[in-house]
Amino acid sequence: MNAKVRKVVCIITVLVVLTLLCGAAMVQADPTLSLKWYKNNGYGMGNDIGGQWTLTADASSDVNRVEFYLDNQLQQNSTQAPFQWAFNTADYSLGTHTIKAVAYNAEGQTATATAERNFVEYSATNIFGLVIGVAVAVIAIALVVAVYRIKKESKNKNRYQA
Repeated sequence: MNAKVRKVVCIITVLVVLTLLCGAAMVQADPTLSLKWYKNNGYGMGNDIGGQWTLTADASSDVNRVEFYLDNQLQQNSTQAPFQWAFNTADYSLGTHTIKAVAYNAEGQTATATAERNFVEYSATNIFGLVIGVAVAVIAIALVVAVYRIKKESKNKNRYQA
């Protein structure tokens, strides 16, 4: 093989390798992100939450940092998986808030996930009072039904004895 042919083969080989490397870098997908809510000690129903919560960013493996925002104010910069923000709704005003997480990968690409939650007052005594109230109501209804059935049964027995 003469020197000219070897030079052309070498140039073609380098171009193929560079094309493959650049193509692989261009195919790299943006990071992905979703939010998971964990109740530590609190209340949650629908979008209403109260008490202590942990928000976890479930991110793709290329993510190296996640920022957590509440109403566009940075609350937590998490640089190690699992990317989390622990918070207590009592530290913030009651009402509807926008929570946003922004995930970053090494290439500077981002993914964003947002959610709205209504921060409500949470107190263990409030929940305890509600549970006691419901329990008392159930017992009262059960007693009324039992007394009614006993009286009805007593009337039916008296009717057939005559």
